[in-house]
Amino acid sequence: MSSYLAEVFDFFATHPHYAYWAVFLLALSEAIPIVGTVVPGSTLVLAISALAAKADINAWLLLVAAIGGCIAGDGFSFWLGQHYHQEILRYWPLNRFPRFIARSESFFNRYGAASVFLARFTAVVRAFVPLIAGILRMPAGQFYAANILSAVIWAPAHVFPGLLFGILVSLAGYGAQEIVVFVIAAMILGWALFRAVRWYLDRGILRWPGSRK
Repeated sequence: MSSYLAEVFDFFATHPHYAYWAVFLLALSEAIPIVGTVVPGSTLVLAISALAAKADINAWLLLVAAIGGCIAGDGFSFWLGQHYHQEILRYWPLNRFPRFIARSESFFNRYGAASVFLARFTAVVRAFVPLIAGILRMPAGQFYAANILSAVIWAPAHVFPGLLFGILVSLAGYGAQEIVVFVIAAMILGWALFRAVRWYLDRGILRWPGSRK
């Protein structure tokens, strides 16, 4: 495991432009239907940003790549919805996820134009709301205003904390491999905590404040 992480670090350190492309594609994948629910784009962007503290990777270029990926991903999904309308939902693989589609449509109907902004920070629906916005013919001006604003907030909220985490770990005397291990451990811990809370909520053991019995 450690040798593999060392190879990944050495690769990005030697070819930093691949790190920028990786962040761009990961940010883009967040808004692609289905892909965004499978690929842990947010976590991997944090991990690559953490590596920037030890490798010759420009954090500002990472930020630009993340912003560009966010805008492009949402824009592509919106374009799909605009051009293929409801028909696209009848074909594989989208026809295999009716619950996600219904949940995203409900989210869009509830928040309107703000849904594109809010979805960027909301699991599951972030991969479908831009598509739904296109299908329901949201005005392009409103869509791209929300798209760009959310990208400008999402990107630094992931790149800079990852960079800061990498710097702090480096100051503690740890190397690149340990940085990635810590990021992965944090990801696993966060996922386990999320699953545990979800399990308790599903069984009524826990309730959100203000929720009804």
